[in-house]
Amino acid sequence: MPINATPEYFKAESKFLSAKSKEEKIAAMEEMIRLCPKHKGAENTLAQLRGKLAKLKKEAMTVKKTGKKIGVAKEGEAQVCLLGLTNSGKSWLISELTSAKPLISSHPYTTVKPEIGMMDYRGVKVQLVEIPSTFNPEFMSTVRSTDAIAIIVQNDDERVKVEQILRDNFVRKRYIIVNSKTEGINEIKEKIWTMLDLMVVYTKGERSISPMALPIGSNIKDFASRIHKDFIRNFRFARIERKGRLIQAGLDYRLQDGDIVKLYLI
Repeated sequence: MPINATPEYFKAESKFLSAKSKEEKIAAMEEMIRLCPKHKGAENTLAQLRGKLAKLKKEAMTVKKTGKKIGVAKEGEAQVCLLGLTNSGKSWLISELTSAKPLISSHPYTTVKPEIGMMDYRGVKVQLVEIPSTFNPEFMSTVRSTDAIAIIVQNDDERVKVEQILRDNFVRKRYIIVNSKTEGINEIKEKIWTMLDLMVVYTKGERSISPMALPIGSNIKDFASRIHKDFIRNFRFARIERKGRLIQAGLDYRLQDGDIVKLYLI
C-alpha cells in the first residue's frame, strides 16, 4: 500500500479489485500507477504495480493472438472514436461522414460492435470508430488508445453521463462535444479536424500533387522524413507554393496549412 496515497488512488484500486476483464484491470492498474506517490517510500509499491501491469498486458496480448479479442487497428492519419448514449446519433453521423453503412434504428442498442469508416478531409483520411453504447470493457480499451474522441449528444444531460463514463473508465483523451440535432455535417467535420491539431500540406511530384497530414508547426524536415528518411540526408532545398508566392527554404522552415512542397535532392 503506498504511503500518503490519495482517495483517487484507492478508488482506482477498488476498481481494479472488482474488475472482471483484463481490459478493466489494465485500465485501473495504469491509473493506480499514475496516481501512486513517486517518493522513496513508495518505490517498492510502484515497482510491484508496474510488474503486475506488464504481466496483465502480456496475458492480454496472448488472448488477442488466439483471436478471442479483436481491437480496432488504426488506419489513416488519425483515429477518432465516436461515443454517445443509445440513439444519440452516432450511426447517422458515421454514415454521413464516411462510406460506412451501420444499421440505423430507433430501437436502442442497435450497434453491437464497433463500426469503422474513413472520413475524407481535403484528401486526407481520418478513421472514425463508432463505439457501441454498451461501453463494454473491450470497446473502452479501443477508446483509451485512440487519438481523440467525439462525444455525440442531443442534450446536456447526455454529455454529463458520457463524460462520467469516460472518468469511470480512466479515459484521458481530448474530446469535442457534437450535438447531432443542431450541428451540420460540414461543421462537425471541421470540429473533428480542428481537434486533431493537424494541417494539410501537399507533396508535389513530377506529375501529381498528393495531400499529407502533419502536426501544426511542422517543418520541412518533418515533411521530408514522412516521405523517405534518405530525403533528409540528400536534401538540397525545398520550393513551397503558398497563396501565389514561391518560397525557397531549408529543413528548419515551418510549413503552413495548404502549402504545396517540392523537394530538391542532391
